[in-house]
Amino acid sequence: MRSILTSRHGSLIPLLFASTMACGPALADNPSRPDLDNPATIAAGAKRFNQNCVYCHGNAGSGGKGAALQGRHDLTPEYLFQTISNGKQRGSLLMPAWREAFSEQEIWELGSYILSLRDVGPKK
Repeated sequence: MRSILTSRHGSLIPLLFASTMACGPALADNPSRPDLDNPATIAAGAKRFNQNCVYCHGNAGSGGKGAALQGRHDLTPEYLFQTISNGKQRGSLLMPAWREAFSEQEIWELGSYILSLRDVGPKK
């Protein structure tokens, strides 16, 4: 009789571990996140955005290859955290998952900066 922790291919433990890690950081019921309205948090996010995101999302989130982020009142902090962490595919465009490159704090900072663009109009 086979143990519940093994399959015909061996142990399930690595498979279970890999499947939980593939989803990226999970948001806890009470996530420890910085104050997203703090100017220092927004500034840190802006710096990281300009180093890593501007190529696709444009200057100040004005759009380009990636979606425009200015004037987006539909984006929630949790949605931004999950999207930045896990990436997103839209048609043939693929935003990579950044969970291996950035800490949770850094992802929240990026989200803070993106949220600060809500009241910024498109650049002409």
